[in-house]
Order: sequence, then structure tokens, then C-alpha cells
Amino acid sequence: MKHLRNGLLLATCLVMAVALSTGCKSKKQQPIQPDLAPATSSTAGAEDTTGTGLPDVDQESLIFTTPEGVRPIYFDYDSYTLRPDALETLSHNAEVLKGYPNVYVQIEGHCDERGTQDYNLALGEKRALATRDHLIRLGISGDRMITISYGEEDPADPGHSEDAWAKNRRCEFNKANK
Repeated sequence: MKHLRNGLLLATCLVMAVALSTGCKSKKQQPIQPDLAPATSSTAGAEDTTGTGLPDVDQESLIFTTPEGVRPIYFDYDSYTLRPDALETLSHNAEVLKGYPNVYVQIEGHCDERGTQDYNLALGEKRALATRDHLIRLGISGDRMITISYGEEDPADPGHSEDAWAKNRRCEFNKANK
């Protein structure tokens, strides 16, 4: 009886060890998206130029494409600070986007593969928000811009080198008609 109980205990431990070592299938996280609730201030419905609100739009109904002439911007490792080359590109992009006054602009924040998924989603969001804030300072209305973070999920270059990672630390721009 004692041997049977020890055998059962050993079998149970082995089953639990196998179950714990294989883990469960991880669910792919959805990109962080902003709350698109309408503004509640007395300026609700007015154009947002401060960057405090977001457009009241059903994002699921929009089809985004890259506006012709708009270029991505790039970031240093583990940073959401806009570099001098990014500021120059954003000035160019702002001029192009002014030619599309009737479109929403989606700013996508991306990261390289280093770091955890949660960390990269947060960093991608900070990159997109920093980019949005600068475009507002350059005259693009805040109510036309939506930010989203893809973290490391959509690399521009699937490689595992500094050259590849540098291409993946970016913000891209897409548009959809209002």
C-alpha cells in the first residue's frame, strides 16, 4: 500500500512538472489603443489643437494607408526622445499632412525585439505620443491623430542585429479619410 501511494504521489508530481514546464499558450496582446470617448468640456466638438483629446471616430471602420511623401521616424535604443533627424522628418511630414486636411492620421509606435512585450508596448505608445505632441506643435490638429502601439509585433526588418533593430525602433504614419 505504501509503495502504491508513493508511486501515485510520484506520478502526480511528474504530471504537474510537465504541465508547469510546458505552460499555457500565450495570447497575443492587442496593441494599446487610446480611449476614444468624446470630450466632456465646453469645447466638445471643437477641433483639438492642444493634444488633450482624440477624435470621436470608430477606428474599426477606418482603412489606413500611408500618405504619399510621409516618411517614418526612428528612435535610439530604449528611448522615445525625438532625435534631430526625426525632428527634421516630422517638419517635412507636417507640411505633407497639411495637404490632407480631411484625413485622420494614425501614428504607429514600434520597437525592436529586445525587452518584454509589455515594456515594448508601453515604449511604442510613448514614441507615438511624443510624435503626436510634436506634430501638434507643428500645426497638425490633435483631433485628426490617433496613436497606437505595436511594440515589437510588426518589425520592419526581421533580423537580429543592430542594423535590423535600428529599423524597427520607429513611428510610421497612416491616413484614413474622414
